[in-house]
Formats: sequence, structure tokens, C-alpha cells
Amino acid sequence: MLDQPVAPEAKPTDATSGQGGVGRAGGLGIAFWCCVAWLGVLGFVTVFAGLLPFQDPALGNFLNPGPDAGFSLGHLLGTDQDARDILSRLVHGAQVSLVIGLGATAIGILLGGSLGMLAAYLRGRVDAVLSLVMYSGLAFPAIVAVMAILAFWGQGEFQVMIVIGLFSVPLIYRLVRAATLSYATREYVTVARAQGATAARVLGREILPNVAPALAAYALFTLGGAIATEGALAFLGLSVLPPTSSWGTLISDAATDSGNLFLLFAPAAALFLTLVSLNYVGERVRRRFDPGASR
Repeated sequence: MLDQPVAPEAKPTDATSGQGGVGRAGGLGIAFWCCVAWLGVLGFVTVFAGLLPFQDPALGNFLNPGPDAGFSLGHLLGTDQDARDILSRLVHGAQVSLVIGLGATAIGILLGGSLGMLAAYLRGRVDAVLSLVMYSGLAFPAIVAVMAILAFWGQGEFQVMIVIGLFSVPLIYRLVRAATLSYATREYVTVARAQGATAARVLGREILPNVAPALAAYALFTLGGAIATEGALAFLGLSVLPPTSSWGTLISDAATDSGNLFLLFAPAAALFLTLVSLNYVGERVRRRFDPGASR
């Protein structure tokens, strides 16, 4: 019998292989870099807002009161009903929205990520108890609980950040636990445990470096969700208190000034672009480092 032709061996194309990953890294596309550029500009102006030539967001021009919907040299986006500069309020409002979003994301990643890795590694009763608690939290309508807690606890930047962060823990837990399960039974983890390595060492040295890329993508998704949640709470009047303002507060203020389009358009556009950029970059990062996502 003639020998059958042998098909050439397929080259690995997942994110852990060399050439497959490099090819995707080099073809992220112009949309990805536009999103990164927007996030970079947003981060720069919010971090250095105090050093840039922006007007005081809480100080109105009492010599010329009333809204100004047109462009001018001193007010590029006009002024609101209290003659406050919209561009300045937009930039300083971004500080509040981003600080709350970053703080809530850090809480969710630290607590949810740590508990998810621990549950997937230890299994047994620890996994069962933690999963029961976290999945119960996922089943509860989070926005209703957040509104109730803030109404009881009080409003403020710190309170909003803590509450949103705690309610993001179950989702991060579920995602990190699923990612950790695929690495917890690998050979190098088994060898490390057989050599007497502690759970902390195995989690920190063997599992965390593999879970970290997916965790970075989850962090971007969580940040976008936290910013959107804060905006919704601010629109309902349950976020920061005046004179502090966020993007959601600016959108809420637009309801009392229907004559100025920029009062509504500027924060809504900034919020939209930020959420789209975070989710798009997060999705590309996930596809870049997660072999299952690419398949």
C-alpha cells in the first residue's frame, strides 16, 4: 500500500505562540490606536488639570451672567446657566468620574481577583462557599442595592467609589475564577505543589502571570462599567454633592438649561467616547492574550 501523504504540521496560532501573537499585535488597527490616543489625552488633561490654563469650574462670570451657547475666546464650549465655563467643568468633572471609576475598579480587581484565584486553586468547600456568596450577589439587582445604600449611607465621592467597587467584586470573581481553573491543573502547577510550594507562592509565581493579561482586559471593562454607573447615579442625584461635579452631574444640569446644546453634548460625548474606547481596547487586549477568544 502506498504511503499516504502527510499533511504539514499546523503552526500554533494562539496567544502563547510566538508568531501568531506577534501577527495580531502588529495588526491592532487604527481604531485601537485612536481609542488609546483618546484615553491618553483624557488621562493627561485630568491629571494636570490644575496646571493647565482652565478656569475655576465653580466660579461664574457675574459680569456676564446667563448661558452662552456660542464659541468665544474665553469659553470654547460656552457657559452654563450660572456663567461657569463648560470646558473647565468638563475637565474637572472627568477627574471625579475617573477617580471613582479607578477606585471602584481597584477594589473589584483586588477583592474579586484574589478570591477568584483562591477559590479556583483550593476548590472544595472554599470554592463552594465563595461561589455561593458571589453568585448570590450577581443575582441581586446591583443598581437598586447601590441606590438604597447611598440613600442610607450618604452621598460623596468616597461612598460612591466603595459601593460601586464592592458590587463589582462578584463579576470579577466569576471571570477570574474561570480563567484560573484552566491553569490550576497544569503540569508546572502540579510540580510546584509536589515540591512543597505554598499556596501563596503557587498563586503568585505560577498562576498570576498567566491570569494577569486577562485580568487587565477585565479591569478595562470594569472601569467602563464603574464610570457608567457613577454617571447614572449622578444623573439621579445620588453621586457627589455640589459644588463637586462629574460627567453625570453635568448631564443632569443640562435639563435646567435647554438653551445650551454644549451643556448636554460635551459631557455626553466625552462619556460615550470614553466607554467605547475602554471597551474596544479591553476587547482587543482580551483577544490578543486569550487563546480561547481568538478561536
